[in-house]
Amino acid sequence: MIELRGIKKSFGEQQVLRGVSAVLPEKGPVALRGGSGSGKTTLLRILAGLESADSGEILGLDGKRVSYVFQEDRLLPRATALENAGIACEKSTARQWLERFGLGDSLNKKPDTMSGGMRRRVALARAFAFGGDVLLLDEPFNGLDADNIAVLTKETARFAQNGPVIFVNHGNDLLAPVHEIVIDGK
Repeated sequence: MIELRGIKKSFGEQQVLRGVSAVLPEKGPVALRGGSGSGKTTLLRILAGLESADSGEILGLDGKRVSYVFQEDRLLPRATALENAGIACEKSTARQWLERFGLGDSLNKKPDTMSGGMRRRVALARAFAFGGDVLLLDEPFNGLDADNIAVLTKETARFAQNGPVIFVNHGNDLLAPVHEIVIDGK
């Protein structure tokens, strides 16, 4: 179980997180809700260890492997889809995830030759191939069509059966959240 206790974060004079507290389930989807600029991405970055909270604490992440999908794809420009997806795992595992996400015929393509949706699926394949104990998804389905969203939602729900999936999604809820954290940001 992951517990957030009074997480606060400011950037200069702007206070973004104002004492966020929540107990997250051991597994299942968790939706982060709030308006634009409310601190959802900042909270994900704190959970991933990429930012530090100004105060408060997070319990339950020690020793856990966190897999993160950023809002941006963050692919290596000179690497192929297979190399990008396999950066932190066996190439055979990366290949399996790329094939699951409909990219089996694009393994050797580089990001500049892929569509935005293809790049997004490579970024998602990288996170799923890495695995981990906790999956953090920041607007994971942006730029994807309905068919790809259906496949990715199914795989995300499957992951959520074994561990927490904490996500930000500004569209319709594709995963029925077990839990929600509402971030005010004001």
